[in-house]
Amino acid sequence: MKKLFIAALFLNTIFASAQLSVKKLDGTVINNGDVFVFNALSNPDDIENPNNYLGLKIYNTSSQTMHIKAQCVSISNSTGDNLQLCIGDVCLSAITAGSSYPSSAVNIAANGTNSDFDHLLNANPGINPALPVEYVIRIYQLNGNVEVGNSVTFTYRYSGPLATTGFDSLAGAGITLKSTVVKSQLDIFTQNDVSVTLFDTNGKLVRREELSSGIQAIDTSSLNAGMYIVNFKNKAGQQATAKIIKN
Repeated sequence: MKKLFIAALFLNTIFASAQLSVKKLDGTVINNGDVFVFNALSNPDDIENPNNYLGLKIYNTSSQTMHIKAQCVSISNSTGDNLQLCIGDVCLSAITAGSSYPSSAVNIAANGTNSDFDHLLNANPGINPALPVEYVIRIYQLNGNVEVGNSVTFTYRYSGPLATTGFDSLAGAGITLKSTVVKSQLDIFTQNDVSVTLFDTNGKLVRREELSSGIQAIDTSSLNAGMYIVNFKNKAGQQATAKIIKN
C-alpha cells in the first residue's frame, strides 16, 4: 500500500510540474493577462486575416503526454455565438462562459505541440456595437478530471468601427449621412442596397430597415432623445457604424 501511495504521489508530482506555454503562430509568447485587440470581423473568404485571427500554438515542455482544454472564463457584450474556437479536432461556432472545450481533452505529446490549426476568431459585432466584444480564454491541463500544472489566460477583444474612425468606414461602404444630429428622420445616401440596424446605448435593437441605393430616410420621430448606434451592412459584406444624436 505504501509503495502504491508513493507511486501515485510521484505521478501527481510529474503532472503538477508539467509546463505548458502558449504562443501565437508567429512565435509571440502569450502571457497570463495578455489582451489581443482586433478591429475586423471574421470573413469566411479570408479566415486567416490577421485583423481578426488569433492562432494558438500550445507547447508541452514536459517529458509526459499533456492533456489540455480551453475554458471560456467570461464573455462581454456578446451572446457567445458567431465565432470560431478550434481546439484539437473540434471547432465550435458558439461558446458559453464557464464551459471548457472540447468535451474530451486534447493530447499533446511529450516535448510536442498541437497543430497550427487551433485558433479563435470572432464574427459577432456585439450586443452594443459601441462597446468592445471580449472573450477571456484559459488554456489548462488535466490529469483525468483533475486540473494540474500551470495555465495561461488571455483576452480576445474585438473593437469595432466605433473605436476607430466611423466616418472613414461609412465612406468605405459608400454611405453618407446628411447629419449625425437628427429630429424626425435620419437622412442617408447609399451607393448600394444596405441593411440598417439602430441600437440604443443599452444595446437594445430599436429599428431595422432594408434600404435601396440612393437617397433614403429612416423615421426617428418616435425615438426618445439620446445617443444611438447605427450599423450598416451591404450585400458585399462591407460594414460601417456611426453614432447619432436624437434631439
